[in-house]
Amino acid sequence: MALITQSSIQSVLDTCDMLDLVAPYVTLKKTGSRFMGRCPFHEEKTGSFSVDPAQKLYYCFGCGEGGNAITFVEKKEGLDFADAVRFLAEKYGVSVEYEESSPQQEERRKVLERDYSILDQAATYYSRVLWESDAAGAARDYLRGRGFSDSVIREFRLGFSPASGEALIKAAGSKGYRPEELQRAGLVRSRNGRVYDYFRGRLMFPFTDHRGRVLGFGARVLGDGKPKYINSPDSHIYHKSGLLFGLGNARQSMAREDRAYVVEGYTDVIALRQTGIANAVASMGTALTGRQLREVSRFTRNLYLAFDADAAGQQAMLRVHEAAAGLSLSTHVVNIPAGKDPAELVLAEGGKKVFDELAAGAPTLLEYQVHAALSSFDLGRAEERVRAFPELKGILEKATDPIERDELLRVISDGLRLSAKNVAYLMESASQEEESDGGGRQRRVLSQEEIVERNFLSLCLARPGEAGRFIQEMTEAHFTSDTNRTAFNWVRDRLADASGQSALTGPYGAEEISAVPILPELVIRAETEMTEPDALPETFLRLCEAELRRRIGILKAGLAADDESSEDFQEMCRLERRRRKILEMIQSGSYEAV
Repeated sequence: MALITQSSIQSVLDTCDMLDLVAPYVTLKKTGSRFMGRCPFHEEKTGSFSVDPAQKLYYCFGCGEGGNAITFVEKKEGLDFADAVRFLAEKYGVSVEYEESSPQQEERRKVLERDYSILDQAATYYSRVLWESDAAGAARDYLRGRGFSDSVIREFRLGFSPASGEALIKAAGSKGYRPEELQRAGLVRSRNGRVYDYFRGRLMFPFTDHRGRVLGFGARVLGDGKPKYINSPDSHIYHKSGLLFGLGNARQSMAREDRAYVVEGYTDVIALRQTGIANAVASMGTALTGRQLREVSRFTRNLYLAFDADAAGQQAMLRVHEAAAGLSLSTHVVNIPAGKDPAELVLAEGGKKVFDELAAGAPTLLEYQVHAALSSFDLGRAEERVRAFPELKGILEKATDPIERDELLRVISDGLRLSAKNVAYLMESASQEEESDGGGRQRRVLSQEEIVERNFLSLCLARPGEAGRFIQEMTEAHFTSDTNRTAFNWVRDRLADASGQSALTGPYGAEEISAVPILPELVIRAETEMTEPDALPETFLRLCEAELRRRIGILKAGLAADDESSEDFQEMCRLERRRRKILEMIQSGSYEAV
């Protein structure tokens, strides 16, 4: 694929509105020159997510996520860099230019765009047939009989495929689409030299990605025909195992509510939406895959499973932990009453209230598994309690949250009538996971020295006129990590270019954000944090003292017991005198001589 030109990337950054971009995911409140809200990248009760509309940057003081408009779209929409730029360009009407590419690359890009257009046109055609054709009367009756309003049917672009076998081919041909293009998009098939519509006489459910682009279709037969459902064949665009029905409709609500309901069927999603629950998607079957869960995790880490109360639905819930490995999802189970599915429940009188109450009291998936395991044994018999122990221990080992683990232990000990000794054994044998940041990746805890280093750099950006004389006396040796050393060089160069003006003049470009990953943190801290007048010289001295201490340690490690006359020993003494003088200045709070 051809590379997007740097000028186009910068045009996108210059044109985009950061507040408009973030608004669907975060409720922002103006605080001084910035806007604050609850972070969309981790679960929190107090808003620590900051957006700077002038610099077009965001930063979370809680989890450390930060960046510009492109990085925000990459993380929230699950796109790579190029697709994120195209997403923003389309949203804000910016023309994207590409560097020269090979004819093969350009052809692949055109084919992809063509196929998206074909699928979207097909969805429009099927929808028109549903509303205008007499042959679709049974489909309209079925949907209305289920209790669905016309508005929600139109919102999900439901349609109907004529039974003739050539209706779509003819309609598409009138718009210039060739049969081989329709076959590539999964809309027709050929047999014995004859091409015919893939979907015939069925109620049509378009599958969209999180951007709302049609990728394929699910189709339901009306009556007793078999199979009941068929889906588009896998193609270079459509892969059933990675799709969730309704994602394009639900993604903004999922991010805003910080919760996703996952149900089994298309009609469950539509019914929930009609009753005001917009953050629901369907797994298109009972088996949730890791790819589908990754799609959900782009918008929320809080997953609520609302599967049918039959055996297949219950077994599917028990397999979710394996599919969600590494995603750090908080998973709960909405216990749908036996004999009903979510659509039947919410469309009944008072059904939404019942569903909301079930969701409010939904146990975690592990709680659900513990209770399900306990109920599967006759715990009145000692041998059954012994048999239950290994299964319950296996469930407990999946618990990484200590509070949840303690609660599960209480439930297990009550159910199995365990002694305190056995409870302790279960606790010790449960696997211990490394602390995670809630986003599926491990976060290294910063050392105290690294924290001071970053504070110093943000102070330099806030006070460029005062900072110049300090930072010119420093080298990379004053910083203890590669990230902080890179940031130091960037800040030093920025101060030199500022020529006494504000070092925060922006916005910053895509290359700068990429080169200095902590830049959003530094800039937003510089603009938003109140500091004492002596903070900059004091922090400078602390970095100098730490650098001297490290040098002294290296010299000391290489000295023998009788090396007091050596040059290294004399140098160590000289450095120690300087270090003590700096410590005296810090302790006295006198920085005039700095």
